[in-house]
Amino acid sequence: MLFARHKVRQGILQVTDSVVACLAFLAAVFVRAHLPQDLFFIKLSAATLSPDYLYLLAPVAVLTPLIQARLGVYNLNSSHPRGEVLNLCIQTATLVFIGTIFILFIAQVNFLARSVFLFFIPLCALFLYLRHAVTRHVALRHGSRHRQHLLLVTDRTPGTDWRRELTEHPEFGLSLVRELKITDASRDEFVRVLHEQAVHLVVLDVRHTSFDKVMHFIRAAEDEGVETWLATNLFDTNVAHVRVNYFLNHPVLIFRSTPDNSLQLFIKHLMDRAGALLLLAAGAVPMLIIGVLIKLTSRGPVFFKQQRSGLHGRPFIMYKFRSMVTNAEQLKNELERFNEMSGPVFKVTNDPRVTRLGRFLRRTSLDELPQLLNVLKGEMSLVGPRPLPVYETRAISENAQRRRLSVRPGITCLWQVQGRNELKSFAEWVKLDLQYIDHWNIWLDVKILLKTIPAVLRFHGAK
Repeated sequence: MLFARHKVRQGILQVTDSVVACLAFLAAVFVRAHLPQDLFFIKLSAATLSPDYLYLLAPVAVLTPLIQARLGVYNLNSSHPRGEVLNLCIQTATLVFIGTIFILFIAQVNFLARSVFLFFIPLCALFLYLRHAVTRHVALRHGSRHRQHLLLVTDRTPGTDWRRELTEHPEFGLSLVRELKITDASRDEFVRVLHEQAVHLVVLDVRHTSFDKVMHFIRAAEDEGVETWLATNLFDTNVAHVRVNYFLNHPVLIFRSTPDNSLQLFIKHLMDRAGALLLLAAGAVPMLIIGVLIKLTSRGPVFFKQQRSGLHGRPFIMYKFRSMVTNAEQLKNELERFNEMSGPVFKVTNDPRVTRLGRFLRRTSLDELPQLLNVLKGEMSLVGPRPLPVYETRAISENAQRRRLSVRPGITCLWQVQGRNELKSFAEWVKLDLQYIDHWNIWLDVKILLKTIPAVLRFHGAK
């Protein structure tokens, strides 16, 4: 029930923010239309209250709650510093401005006086801040008047953070009235506390060793009609996030250490397919020229094909423009003693197997272009950990390093923009890959793609 109310509350706040942002935009248009054309020695273009402005309310209404959610505004507690709240409101107004201008540019719309946004940003930030202040005041007053009593049953010592966290979040309207130790409390005492304290909610925050007694308390609360929560931090995990869900009719705890945002993952897949298709179309002529040059300058096929480890280690054939002599794999054994990378991977500066044209292709990363075909086929992504040859993956000795296989491999990743081939340790390489996995979101992919362009143009770390 509490979660349902919280979702409804967030939905109401999002709708309210959309309305508030639209009012700020209309206010900005109104202010701009009634200003004199000569203002502070600046000649402003004439502006009127055109009905065309109403079309811009749609992107403003949609972008505002999305950006607020992305910035974490709806997860702030009631005691959050007002200065930080105001800063988030200013960020929201600025990003809505950038997004709307981008939409205008794409749609080639020219009816808007750009100076409207000079007034929109401060007005929108102010309106959003006032909305937050009002809802904060209402939440505090409502929470103090209608607090529900919470009983905590735990076996953790020296205690838990529940009391402090509930104090920091009065908007939930919960008050911790009693804390029982599951090892000492009996069923009769538990039921007596339910009666005496008029308990609305029981929280069982226990370790997995107390399951037998937990079931007695759950059934006792069930008999009383009192809602019960079982905290899912039963097991200490280093990385995995715990989710609760149903599979068919079975309640299950899900431990997941990879990204779990289905909408952002869907957008990522769309970006991959669309990006690969556009880049292949734009690079068709250069790729044809590269293929001809490879044929003219050395014997052998145009493409280098090798089995690489994909998602969860599933093998796939990865394509590259051939940059080495045809018997490169056979010559590798002779060069093992010159390997500059610790771990299972093989890297050599000035590798003698690389052809003259291949050296240029590698420095410019043009040899990677055929991997766009792998992206189009769904075997790779534009951004993700670089796929290792299958034999190198099998040589990984630490199981924790195999977590880099838990996401789809990519053409570029953090190592490309932060270390690239300058890395000397496979452990450092994996550390960057896991950092990418643990902090992944669609904006991180966009940042990496944007940073890859100058890194490639500067031949940063290329060999």
